Amino acid sequence: MKAFFFDLDGTLTDSRTGLHDSFRAAIEAIGVMPLGDAELDLFLGTPLPEMFRTLKADISQAGIAAGIDAFRAYYETHGIRQNRAYPGVREMLEALKTRRIPVWVVTSKPQAYAERVIRDLGFADLVTDVVGAGLAELDTKSDLVKRALGEAGVAPGDAVMVGDRRYDVEGAKANGVVAVGVTWGYGTREELESAGCDRLVESVSEFCQIFIDRSIVLRTRTAAAAC
Repeated sequence: MKAFFFDLDGTLTDSRTGLHDSFRAAIEAIGVMPLGDAELDLFLGTPLPEMFRTLKADISQAGIAAGIDAFRAYYETHGIRQNRAYPGVREMLEALKTRRIPVWVVTSKPQAYAERVIRDLGFADLVTDVVGAGLAELDTKSDLVKRALGEAGVAPGDAVMVGDRRYDVEGAKANGVVAVGVTWGYGTREELESAGCDRLVESVSEFCQIFIDRSIVLRTRTAAAAC
């Protein structure tokens, strides 16, 4: 492969706590009853407008805007700080950089937020660039993968999209990119298989073994154990 595209939340980072709290601020703003953690988990990786329409079918555009504003107000001051990299992710990104294989973060998160998370985690020198959504979060994953292909300058068959939700798989398949589903994130095996992913992997270590280099498996396992 000549380029690797990675989703952010649920693939490179665990942002569950910060997103849950930001979701709660948003759904309060649109007049929806509070939800528990298990219910909120269903919306991890889902664009906010889609989430709001699922919870409140008759929501107006003004309501969607109010929900997004409430989400951002909390996320920008609190939620964005509650990210941690999954065990082994740094080693994986370092291995790809050593092999001079470009890495792009392709995420439905607004681009400015994604760039800040990457900087805060110390990944900026390991990532070629970030392709994120606009502030209105109207970009589909298909749009984002298409943009990433253009910016990376590679053919679809030379790229792989790695993600934990059906949106990642659907975005890859719509553009002819190999779709790899990861089960350590927020989506389920059933969701990823139903979306048509080309390959499922259970851990960062397994991903490295299959797609990068068997020699770094022990390092990622050691990192996982340390965490």
